[in-house]
Amino acid sequence: MALRNGTFSLRPRGLWLVTSLELRQRVRSARWYIALGAWTLILLGIGVMALAPVLYTSGWGSIAPVARVMFSLQMLLVLFAMLLVTPALSAGSINGDRSAGTLATLQASLLSPLEIVLGKLLAGLATGLAFLVLAMPSALPLAVLGNVSVFYLLRVVAMICFLTFCVTAIGLGLSAITQRQLGSVVLAYVLVFGVTVVGPILWGTSMVFLHEEREVTEYVVETGEDGTSAGGICVAETATVKVYRMDLAQPVLWPNPVVMLAEAAPTPELMEYWEEANDEVDALSVLKFGMREVSSPPHPSDYNYCSPDAAGSPQDLGEPMQIPLWPMGVAAWAVVALGALALAVLRLAVPIRRLGKGTRIA
Repeated sequence: MALRNGTFSLRPRGLWLVTSLELRQRVRSARWYIALGAWTLILLGIGVMALAPVLYTSGWGSIAPVARVMFSLQMLLVLFAMLLVTPALSAGSINGDRSAGTLATLQASLLSPLEIVLGKLLAGLATGLAFLVLAMPSALPLAVLGNVSVFYLLRVVAMICFLTFCVTAIGLGLSAITQRQLGSVVLAYVLVFGVTVVGPILWGTSMVFLHEEREVTEYVVETGEDGTSAGGICVAETATVKVYRMDLAQPVLWPNPVVMLAEAAPTPELMEYWEEANDEVDALSVLKFGMREVSSPPHPSDYNYCSPDAAGSPQDLGEPMQIPLWPMGVAAWAVVALGALALAVLRLAVPIRRLGKGTRIA
C-alpha cells in the first residue's frame, strides 16, 4: 500500500519541476521558434490574401461572410497542425528518456510516477497548444469581422484543447508500453490517421451494404401531359426506393477530430442559407449540418420534394431527428486518454517487476 500511495502522490513542486524540464528540452532548438514564427506569418498571410480582394472589389459591406469562412478554415488548420505535431512530441517522451538513460534518474528521485507523467503531459499540452495561441492574432480579427459569437469561439477553442490533451495523453501511454521511440510515434500516427481518415472512409463505404428496399410516400409537384408542373400542386405518390441506413455506421465518426470540431459550430438552416444568403454559415457549420443530415435515421420529410408554399404541401411531417455526435466522441477520447495516463503511471512505478529484453535502465 505504501508503494501505491507513493506512485500516485502529487505535489505542485514536483509537477512544475518535470514540466519545466520537459519544456526546456522541447524549445532548446532555434528551429522550433522558426517553425512557430513561420506558422504565425502563414496564417496572417492567408487571412490578408483572402480579405484583400473582397475589400478591393466590394468594400467592408461584403467582408463578413468571407471572414467567417476564413475563421473556420483557420481553426481546421490549427486542428491539423496539432494532429501532426503532438503525436511526435508526446509519443516518444517516456521511452525516449529511457533510451537516453535519463528516465531512471527521475524514477530514483523523490518524484512520483504520477508527477512525472502529468509533468510530461502538461509540457506536451503546452507545446501542442502553442499553434492555437499563435493562431489567435489572425483568427481573432477574422472572428470579429465575421460576427462570430463569443460562445462559438470558446467552444471551438475548448474542443481543440480537449483533443490536444487526449492526443498527448494517448501518446504518453504508447510511449510507456513500447520500448522504441520510433514504434510509439508510428503507433500514435496510425491512431490519429485511423480516426481522422480511415473512419470516414469506412463510414462512406458502408453504404454499399447498409441499405434496404422500402415503400415510402413521396411528395412531388404534379406534372401535366407536356411535362411541366401543373399549377404547382403537391401530390403524394407511393414508391419503392432504396433507403440507405448510414446512421447505423455512425459510431465510426464519433471520435473523428474534424467532426468533433464541426460539432462546436452553430447549426445553420441550410434552406434559409440558400434563399436568404445567411451570413452566419461557414465551413464548420455546413459540415456539421451535412454530417447530421446524412447520418440521421430515415424520416418521412426526406421524401418531400415540394416547396413549403406549394398547394397541398404536407405540413405535419415533422423534422428529422439529428443526433449530436460530440458527446459520444468526447466520451470515447476521454476514456482512452485517461486509461493511457493510468497505464503510463503504472509502468513508471518502481520497483519494476518485469522488464522487456534489451530495455535500458540507466
